[in-house]
Amino acid sequence: MRRLKRKGYLLFFLSLLLLSTLCGCGGNTASSAASKEKTDSGEGLTTEAAEDKNTINLYYLNAEEDGFKKVPYTLQNPNDSVKASYEVLYKLSDTEGNNTSEYKASIFDGIAVNDVSPLENGKENIDFGAAYGQLSHVKEVLLRTSVVKSLLQIKGVEGITFSVNGSSLLDTDKVPVGLMNEDTLLTDDGEKSIYSEKKKVKLYYTNKTGDKLISCFREVEVKNNVPLETQVLLMLKNPPASKKNLKSPLSQDFHVNQTQIMNNTCYVDLSSDIENAVADVKEKITVYAMVNTLTDLDTAYQVQFTIDGKRVSKLNEFEKFDTLLTSNFSLCK
Repeated sequence: MRRLKRKGYLLFFLSLLLLSTLCGCGGNTASSAASKEKTDSGEGLTTEAAEDKNTINLYYLNAEEDGFKKVPYTLQNPNDSVKASYEVLYKLSDTEGNNTSEYKASIFDGIAVNDVSPLENGKENIDFGAAYGQLSHVKEVLLRTSVVKSLLQIKGVEGITFSVNGSSLLDTDKVPVGLMNEDTLLTDDGEKSIYSEKKKVKLYYTNKTGDKLISCFREVEVKNNVPLETQVLLMLKNPPASKKNLKSPLSQDFHVNQTQIMNNTCYVDLSSDIENAVADVKEKITVYAMVNTLTDLDTAYQVQFTIDGKRVSKLNEFEKFDTLLTSNFSLCK
């Protein structure tokens, strides 16, 4: 019943959008005819060309539900990213009209779309109902990928985040999924292995005496859309076995609650385990091993730490842990 109610909301919303479009077209025949001959810059776009320009591919599931089937769709509201997103989500969740012998709805029956919220810099957040959390890992990844691949074709949409009843969507390791964009969609259409990328990064470990930082290039494989910033921090716990001169600046129970990039700042929420100092490693080395590693990714130039969601002014002997921190290469050996 709740699913039907949600679909009713979406259908009603879409009907209003279509009605407003029709009303706008009927008000002035002359101006409407003229507009059919204009491009975005004002010249030479025919009705057929305009439809082609506003046509995107919806990524439904294939018949086997292990990949995707692209189906062309012409947006009714191509210049309003939020309205267009609602259109796409409605189509992807239409399990009655879009289950054919070739493809199936990718937003499974029973999964409610609560809201589409515009964020800064062309990003949107899609909030799903509680039933989303009951999906199997395979279905969840397929659904999320289908939504992102479809929505990123809308003009003005640069990235998607997800939440469930207002709380950030977590992956199987209980790590926030984070932003999804073209850089995190790495598969061809229909490929079963949804996420896979190898990237060379520079990590900062410490020397054996714990008073200097030593940089080391490593290859990281990003899977399941775990943010790269989270990945590299966790890699600091284990220096490469071949580098006998390196020591981890972090304890083995070190845990990252969340990382997020916003306005050139990497916001890092750590668990209280960060307060468990490593023997013979200065707190300043521990902090800047993380800061230097994160800023070297070129996704942010400063870092803001919190511990279990709260700013803490002092990490053991390190003062001003709650301030915006930038890289410190004077500590490097």
